[in-house]
Amino acid sequence: MKLETRLAQPRDLAQIKRLIDANISRDFYSIEDLERMIRGEDDLLYVVVDADRDGIVVSYFYAFLSTLDEALHVLHVQEKPEALQKYAGNERVGVYKTTSTDPAYRKLGLFSSFMANLQPVLKSRGASMIVAAALRPFGQEIPIRHVLMKTGFVPVLTLHSPWAGTKGYCPYCRQDACICDAVLYIREFSEEGDEKHGG
Repeated sequence: MKLETRLAQPRDLAQIKRLIDANISRDFYSIEDLERMIRGEDDLLYVVVDADRDGIVVSYFYAFLSTLDEALHVLHVQEKPEALQKYAGNERVGVYKTTSTDPAYRKLGLFSSFMANLQPVLKSRGASMIVAAALRPFGQEIPIRHVLMKTGFVPVLTLHSPWAGTKGYCPYCRQDACICDAVLYIREFSEEGDEKHGG
């Protein structure tokens, strides 16, 4: 297999939608949502394609830039955690939102690579940190915990059933509206140019 990473293009959207429907939840994002993501100035929608299979999309990764207040709202955080009190609500931040990989291409380090490569991109566009809400299935470890910790994220807040009001079947809790918990992680950047581990 010959894997290549690039920004998503209109021709990729049907294949991204297929990954979302199969691995996250049917219609979690619509084609219209995905079209907005590839046009949005502050949206970052990447794909990994397998050049040996006619460029089929095998993974996608979505992040965006926003203010801290808007990011916390999108991630269903009701109250700003202590670790973020020093930041103003209009602080520019990056938000890791979703990813999905074809099962045949998992455990190849695609998500780790995405997270590592995303940091300088967001920082160059004025973000002071990245925030992410990582799903924590009942009685299980957070699926992306090791990648987040390896790439400098720290947990700052537990979110209780943040997606309970969002319709969409969850393969972990097997509910039509997910009742799993999540953990809010942050990855701060220093002003000097070197990343720092927040906390």
